[in-house]
Amino acid sequence: MFLMIAILSVMSTMNRFVRQQRVQIGTLKALGFKNRKIYIHYIEFGFMTSLIAAILGVLVGYFTIGQFFIDMEASYFEMPNIHTVLLPVVIQTAVLVVALISLVTYLSSRKILKETASEALRLEVPKVKKNSLDWSVKFNKCKLSTRWNIRDIARNKGRSIAACVGIIGCTMLLVCSFGLWDTIESYMDWEYKIINTYQYKISLNSDYTKEQYDHLTHLYGDATSKSVAIEFKNKGKTETRSMLVLDGKDKLNITDHDEKVMSIHSNGIYLTEKLAEKYGIQVGDKVTWHLAGDSSWHTSRVVGLNRDPQIQQFTMSEKYYEKLGYTYRADSIYTNKQPKKIDGVSKISSIESIQEGVESMLEAMKSMMVLLIVFAVLLGCVILYNLGVLSFTEKQYQFATLKVLGFKDKQIKEIFIKQNTWIMLVGMIIGLPLGYYMLSYIYTNALNETYDFPAVVEWISYVYAIIGTVLVSYVMNKLLARKIKTIDMVSSLKANE
Repeated sequence: MFLMIAILSVMSTMNRFVRQQRVQIGTLKALGFKNRKIYIHYIEFGFMTSLIAAILGVLVGYFTIGQFFIDMEASYFEMPNIHTVLLPVVIQTAVLVVALISLVTYLSSRKILKETASEALRLEVPKVKKNSLDWSVKFNKCKLSTRWNIRDIARNKGRSIAACVGIIGCTMLLVCSFGLWDTIESYMDWEYKIINTYQYKISLNSDYTKEQYDHLTHLYGDATSKSVAIEFKNKGKTETRSMLVLDGKDKLNITDHDEKVMSIHSNGIYLTEKLAEKYGIQVGDKVTWHLAGDSSWHTSRVVGLNRDPQIQQFTMSEKYYEKLGYTYRADSIYTNKQPKKIDGVSKISSIESIQEGVESMLEAMKSMMVLLIVFAVLLGCVILYNLGVLSFTEKQYQFATLKVLGFKDKQIKEIFIKQNTWIMLVGMIIGLPLGYYMLSYIYTNALNETYDFPAVVEWISYVYAIIGTVLVSYVMNKLLARKIKTIDMVSSLKANE
């Protein structure tokens, strides 16, 4: 997405640059320079500019942004000899960008070089098509500024579409950046407020005695669980997975697709939705399995699907486990009381400390979110400014004519700003839902098979994205509208004499 918006901005820049050189191109043609030499001149400019920028971009990314994220990861994990690596795809992308910019420069100059020297020395005359006239006639009861802009958009579809795409990209990146954090917040609430409602987890020694267990459950309650490894048959293959034998008593829960707590029945097994999708298992199907290290196979019916954002596994109740002939021997106790490390206890984990550890690792997400916002705003500004200047250059002769006819600067500004506002609104309306789908695509494809949680964008994040897009558009419109006062009436009107 960044690459697409960056290329779009540079394409608009080079197109504007060549169009501003129209008179110079006409002069060179009049002096006898061949088209081939003029092509080489402008292609070299686009090539050298993009080459220098690509090299600087690779170096800055390698030594600053890349190193920044590597250093952040290194603060959470112990990894020997950690350093940034320049992948071949980065060099290939840089070469592709340079080639695209050179091609755009060639195509931009090619249009002007097709004209004769006398035509190139004049300002570009808009091509009046029947369709554009028809469109303006259909809205003949509207204000002049409305009809003017409808006609101009119909005449310059390419520029209007490019500006709209720029706004769409800017809005998408803003929605994605704010949604990035909303999703993490939703995941944390789901994992640590709905599924894990305990305050402390007591991990038991593997060789604890019945007396020790009875003493612990007397002190801290009997909300327990046991994790076991199983092997099950799936389409002729044997798969290995973990199974949770649960007696959590509202301290450890399983949830459905909508993050609501499910009651667990004692007549079969459950598995997470992601595992069910992976193995093609549905509710009502039978699964043949056995405990790892035990030769006794069992066939159990799948009585439900649960959804877990962090662990993909099978689940069954303590009662169903004992129905199958096994002795339930818990390995964890969940409590809200402050436990002490006494006989039978191997480890005590606080849910608060676990949350703090996860949140510290997610600090990188905040940095990424800030970078997304900054780059989205910068790229949006560049695209809108370039396309706005290009639009102003094309309409300069027309604006000068309006001034002669008695139109005030305020009225001309209204015409100019209205078109940009329309494009901004269309781009924003399209960009808001696309931003959510892009975020969903990222989470769907970037998360490994262990995690399963949806993209979440809160309504306030959409508001922030709208405010950001409108603000960028407003600032650019104000900057460009000031140019109307600087129009040289004599040179603008006599350029076409």
